[in-house]
Amino acid sequence: MPFDMIGFAEATPGTGLCGMTGALGDAIYHTTLEDIVLKKEVNSLLGAFYAAVSTPDNYRFRQPSLMTDHQFIKSQLETDPDPSLGYTHLFGRPLPLVAGEKLNALSQNATDETTLIGAIVGNAPITQSMLDAVRPTHSIIGDGDTTLTAMTWTHCPITWDQDLPKGEYAIVGMKFGFYLAVPLACLARIVIPGNTDWRPGVPGSLMVGAHCELEDATHLPCHDWPLMSKVTFPHTNMPNIECLSNAAIEDETVELLLQKIR
Repeated sequence: MPFDMIGFAEATPGTGLCGMTGALGDAIYHTTLEDIVLKKEVNSLLGAFYAAVSTPDNYRFRQPSLMTDHQFIKSQLETDPDPSLGYTHLFGRPLPLVAGEKLNALSQNATDETTLIGAIVGNAPITQSMLDAVRPTHSIIGDGDTTLTAMTWTHCPITWDQDLPKGEYAIVGMKFGFYLAVPLACLARIVIPGNTDWRPGVPGSLMVGAHCELEDATHLPCHDWPLMSKVTFPHTNMPNIECLSNAAIEDETVELLLQKIR
């Protein structure tokens, strides 16, 4: 049941119902303009996120083989610190996707303004019993200081506060905070060096300052992950992150919940 975070980002997508451009710089999904081609394993929409500056109405996901679009109403104003306002959780009851087919995201908005859409996609439901079976052993925090390239997945090296004991670790949870004086919403996903299988992630929360005081008003259900055999790393190969925003975010902070598996 591994999953990926994918994204669509555009500064001026237009007014009314408009297609969004797939984020640039995606190394694991083929993206051409408004099309993101899903992996052959991906058949489930496990979560969705939508943010715009002032007047977001609703948004939807579209595939050629689906009879109707998957449409959602929850939206976050880009300058709001709480991503729960724009997040729709579907882990246990995912909507169907057509594996190997292109996916499009569309935004309904009265204003032509900066917009960000995220989709959590995977190959099976993530049930409560899977989450309850997790037994975390470690929680670690790290910081990055990369200036993002707007509308592009940007690699952010992370400096971790602590070294892990010798062993292999599964990532079973993630929180992400970011800072910019004039912020826009941001998504983050895990990058394990050498692992190109899956890149799970979460929407980010605005921090009050650089690497300080996470404005995490709500614990998002997507912060808690099941044990995923393909989302693991040894203590000698610590993960980094990729971030997506329409702003040049400058400061990143990530918290990982880990389970030592051997």
